Amino acid sequence: MKSAQSYGGIDIFRLVAALLIVGIHISPFSSVNEELDFLIIHVFARIAVPFFLMVTGYFLLPQYLSKERRNAKPLISFVKKTGLLYAGATLLYLPVSIYAGYYSEGNIAVNLIRNIIFDGMFYHLWYLPAAIIGVLLLFLLGRKFSFRVILGITVFLYLIGLLGDSYYGVVSGIPFLNAAYNAGFSIFSYTRNGLFYAPVLLVMGAALAKSKYQSNVRMSMIGFTASMFLMLAEGLILHHFDF
Repeated sequence: MKSAQSYGGIDIFRLVAALLIVGIHISPFSSVNEELDFLIIHVFARIAVPFFLMVTGYFLLPQYLSKERRNAKPLISFVKKTGLLYAGATLLYLPVSIYAGYYSEGNIAVNLIRNIIFDGMFYHLWYLPAAIIGVLLLFLLGRKFSFRVILGITVFLYLIGLLGDSYYGVVSGIPFLNAAYNAGFSIFSYTRNGLFYAPVLLVMGAALAKSKYQSNVRMSMIGFTASMFLMLAEGLILHHFDF
């Protein structure tokens, strides 16, 4: 069992991550300085969603990505609870999504299916179907492949998604890749979903739960600082070249 202190750390950062997600949707620094808002909200705050996905993977998935006997009840319970939350949030935001014109253009049935499965019934609800699809995908992969193979598959999917998101500016200049991604965007509006984005983060959480390595606070802070420096640099480069 992990120590109560480590769980307490997760609980504390859940609050921080929740505030970061609120910030993502309201851009609180945009009226002060656009560059500051970009760095804090559109780069640094983006650690929040990966954190929540990794927490899900940490507590839910280890038994489904190993040769241990699998008890399907936790998985079923997660899918049911997340599905009910998604349904409730959908009903709550349905009038707003209709008012915002989510279904005013194109084929209503196609848009509805796309939104339910991939995009979310309102733009910020994408996380809920992404978590469900990601968990179910990994459950199926766990029945056929080893943990290393699953990690490789999810990294490959993530790289595909990355070219349709942060690095789309590169893809758009390559005709055959641009055509392939545009075909994909007829099925989902963006690659930040349960197929390309969520699985690798869920696997990373499960890997932490399975790992016997315990990092001390000093090494954790060094790793966090170095990672954040690299991520901020990447964000600035992508922003500078308009990717």
